[in-house]
Amino acid sequence: MFGRKKNRLNNTQSILLVDDDKGQLDVFSTWMAAVKPNTHIQTASSVQEALNLIDSQRFSLIISDYSMPHAGAGLDIFEAAIQSGISKSNFIMMSGTTDNLPDEIRLVSKGDLVALETAIQQALP
Repeated sequence: MFGRKKNRLNNTQSILLVDDDKGQLDVFSTWMAAVKPNTHIQTASSVQEALNLIDSQRFSLIISDYSMPHAGAGLDIFEAAIQSGISKSNFIMMSGTTDNLPDEIRLVSKGDLVALETAIQQALP
């Protein structure tokens, strides 16, 4: 109107999935597309790749494995996510262990898709 262009906000949610097991990451990505079909899903198969994506893009939700390739590598991704401005409630850590994880991190046991889907619904209503 009046020669001005409207700035449209892109309301598409964007999710980053991080796991160093490429096969598991592919299956997880396919499952996520079924759970959140109108969401832009990106994957990273290494900590460095995830850090680069977090540095260059804004995500609505980040779901990361804890052990990549060593225990605790997911904490580096958590710290980068928080520094990028993502809410702690929009970060989910998947792990088979709870050793050394801060209480503030939402933890889902790896393979527990019911708990993961619930956590996703809580983070992205």
